[in-house]
Amino acid sequence: MEAGPGAAKEFSGLDIQISRELFEQAGYRVVFEPMSWAASLEGLRTGEIDFLMGAYYEKSREEFAYYSKPYRTERNDLYYHESIGNLDRIKSVQDVLEFLQNEKLNLALIQGHAYGFEQFTRLVRDPPPNLNLIPSQSYRENLDLMLNGIVDLFVADPIIMDRLIAESESASAVRKLGIPSREIPVHILFSKKSISQKQLKQFNSLLEGMQAQGRVKDLLREFVLPAYLSITTGQTWFTVLNLLGIVAFCVSALFLARKERYNLFGALVLATLPAIGGGVLRDLFLGVDQVFVLKTPAYFLVAVCVVLAGFASIKCYDFIHDRYTVLGRTIDRFIEKKLGGVLGQLFKFFDAWAVGSFTVIGVGVALEMRVEPLWLWGPAMAVLTASGGVILRDIARADFNIEMLKQDTYAETSLLGGIIYTCALMYSSYELSLAFIFYLTMTMVFLLFGLRLFILWKGYMNPLQFGDIYTHPNTRLRQFVSKEPELFKIISEYYTDDERSQTVPVPQAGLEGAHNQFIYSAGELKESLDQVAAEPLSEKSINSYRQCNTRLELAMSLENNLFAYLEQRPGTDLQLSESGLKLQQTLHESLRTLIDTTAMAVESRDPMDFSMLESLTSNYRQRFDNLRSKYYVRQRECGDVHLEMVLQSTHKVERIIFLLSDYVRLRLDKKEIRAGNPTNRKTQQVHTITGRP
Repeated sequence: MEAGPGAAKEFSGLDIQISRELFEQAGYRVVFEPMSWAASLEGLRTGEIDFLMGAYYEKSREEFAYYSKPYRTERNDLYYHESIGNLDRIKSVQDVLEFLQNEKLNLALIQGHAYGFEQFTRLVRDPPPNLNLIPSQSYRENLDLMLNGIVDLFVADPIIMDRLIAESESASAVRKLGIPSREIPVHILFSKKSISQKQLKQFNSLLEGMQAQGRVKDLLREFVLPAYLSITTGQTWFTVLNLLGIVAFCVSALFLARKERYNLFGALVLATLPAIGGGVLRDLFLGVDQVFVLKTPAYFLVAVCVVLAGFASIKCYDFIHDRYTVLGRTIDRFIEKKLGGVLGQLFKFFDAWAVGSFTVIGVGVALEMRVEPLWLWGPAMAVLTASGGVILRDIARADFNIEMLKQDTYAETSLLGGIIYTCALMYSSYELSLAFIFYLTMTMVFLLFGLRLFILWKGYMNPLQFGDIYTHPNTRLRQFVSKEPELFKIISEYYTDDERSQTVPVPQAGLEGAHNQFIYSAGELKESLDQVAAEPLSEKSINSYRQCNTRLELAMSLENNLFAYLEQRPGTDLQLSESGLKLQQTLHESLRTLIDTTAMAVESRDPMDFSMLESLTSNYRQRFDNLRSKYYVRQRECGDVHLEMVLQSTHKVERIIFLLSDYVRLRLDKKEIRAGNPTNRKTQQVHTITGRP
């Protein structure tokens, strides 16, 4: 029974829908009345009701009713209380019959109900002295009688009983035997008082048509699959893991809220959107009467509790850092060395679990709402459930880099899983069972969990990005490395040889041309790196970006100092001295040697070349200091104006050598890299979690 608008009630179910469609084709309108099975049989006998769905064959009923052709099959199973022993040896239906004949038991029987197995029917018609039969009216009453300790066991259809047990909070003591049993044909019973033979033939013909068209099979899936899925996903351990996934989302939101200075309400919004936003969007899209969070508020309450606890913890952390500096540093070291790595791994674990569990839940809701075509809306609802809330959170943050829509593979993983899972359910065998659905669902959850965890572990980016070949951050970084040698090749062209094979700067026009060419090439690389900085980056890409950005800044500063040094030429009225010319020539040759060696090392990318260059720059710095001291003494002795001018420009040469030294140390990972400015919130958030600055 499903609640309709207002006070109206609408009956629904597999057999009810089959009968609706059957009799509508025959031109009849069906009215359903809630009655016990025994009362329904009596209504058929008197002609008060016209038909009864879901009946097993029993010869005695032919006196007052016609049987339709079988339209589906069922399997029954034995349910027992956990206090009953001696069931380990039962492996077949025959073992069950022997057990019932020899043990003192209370067996619940629905009045007027047939069980589709002749030997069992004979047993309950003439029960042995040890078997006490307890009358019942329905499956639900059977369960209540067992939970109250009145009956020990009963026979039931697993499709119905498993759902009832799953919905009952106190049914943990009820067990299912799970032995193989034969399929029982299911018929429609027609009252001989109100239905003629001609009508019976018409109904059978229409029923055969529904079976041939696969409609009965489709309805079986529409009604049975959601029931089985709700049983599987409604288990306590499944719910607990989902809630832990929600906790991971909420903790992530807390760090975002702290970094971006949200207030308490803002943190609650950031936490609840990924927790419940996708499910709410899905239910609104499907037109569900009551969104899931109103029926199961645990998801929202968990988010609230995590935010409140996190807010209190962060305030305590700030207080300790403010008042007890030494203790605060100890906590930071513990977070960095111990807790940070553990939290990172847990986040990956629960992120991966959320993909799998939310995917199957989204497909299950699409099944329950019977949306068509299922092959389209099943995967769509899987993606919406898994990803919708995270996207809403980033929209609320006004983040133009919504990672899930760019580099992340979260949505694609959910979509792939939704397609496979939906198709597996659509094209599974006709004979469904709870065990089949359970293992299929768990297999899909763990496959998606493993795939997502592997992707996170390896740090793979989404390969389906538009323009990935040209605009992906990693592609731009590789392009920078390949074009970087061009910068030093341009710088090396600032020197040439004169007619005496001595090193001299290129003429002024050539120097300005090379300078403009360098500015253009460096500007292109800077623009490309700025575009990298605007993208969401992995931790590895962040480090690579910082390395490239710092190297470019050093190269630009180096070129700027060299250009300024070479641009200064002695005036025509200045009397050139031999000492000044000799020092100037020595400086040019030294700079040219260093620059050419650097250009070759950058071109080869060989660490040994950079190690050699490091030694060379160190030697040249020492030689430069000695040379400058020597010429300072000479200039003070003779008062050489030209030499004084050359000595005054040596601070730029010193700066150039230091920049080259920094560049080499950076290439050898011996220099600390500045933070840079990539706008990657998630990576910065992970750094905060793990205690890294």
